[in-house]
Amino acid sequence: MFVAYAGQGYGLTETTAATCITLASDNRTSVVGPPQESSCIRLRDWPEGKYFNDDLTAPTIKMRRGEILIGGPGVCKGYFVNPDDPDPDIVEKNATEFVTLDGVRYFCTGDIGQFTPEGNVQIIDRKKDLVKLQQGEYVALSKVENVLKTSKYVELPMAYAVSTESSCIALVCPMAPALKALAAEMNVTGTLEELCANPALVEKVLADLQTCCKGKLVPFETPQKLILVADVWTVENDMLTAAMKLKRKPIVERHAEQIAAIGYGTAPAK
Repeated sequence: MFVAYAGQGYGLTETTAATCITLASDNRTSVVGPPQESSCIRLRDWPEGKYFNDDLTAPTIKMRRGEILIGGPGVCKGYFVNPDDPDPDIVEKNATEFVTLDGVRYFCTGDIGQFTPEGNVQIIDRKKDLVKLQQGEYVALSKVENVLKTSKYVELPMAYAVSTESSCIALVCPMAPALKALAAEMNVTGTLEELCANPALVEKVLADLQTCCKGKLVPFETPQKLILVADVWTVENDMLTAAMKLKRKPIVERHAEQIAAIGYGTAPAK
């Protein structure tokens, strides 16, 4: 009898691939496993995102949290710099994305993680997805998107925020069958593109998204406006990376007119 094992792992090109791999006895999908023997993982406090090692003593968290730093022999020496024509951006990245602590050289991943009681690493956020709002609060876009995915109307969500606004908005590629079923209930007809532009349908879907956010997100994290996108984002139309991650800037640029039409922000977020 042939038995196949499929587990989750975590690693980066800069750390020579897998740093963590789940145990064969662990079938959970929410963790990436413990660190491998060849790697060392350290969590660095990130005050802006309110992730701390001291969260271990917080009654509602009880886990150490912070930016994942990876050390060990698999960490690369840095990004290549052409000695004849050094790129200042690469020089800056080498200076900021690699750090030596207690004699160990680490790569700063930008990923936010926590150690579970079982010793597994769990990825919970991403530093680059954090945007400071008008009132000084930070919203983690990926956190919002993970909640939006729980709506039956959502196929692909993207949260968008700028510092001139007090809340975020959502751009959503809808689940076409669910949206069409809702339209039928409301006696609304038209193509998918027409349905996505229908104000009554948009309002209904937004209400469902906000219901999904209750108890999971605070008010400033909850999208107050919604844009439905008929043309699904894909790798082929250059809206997703090869790893199926959102290309935020191209998506914002592509839908700039729709964002302006709902009166949100003054310019695309950097």
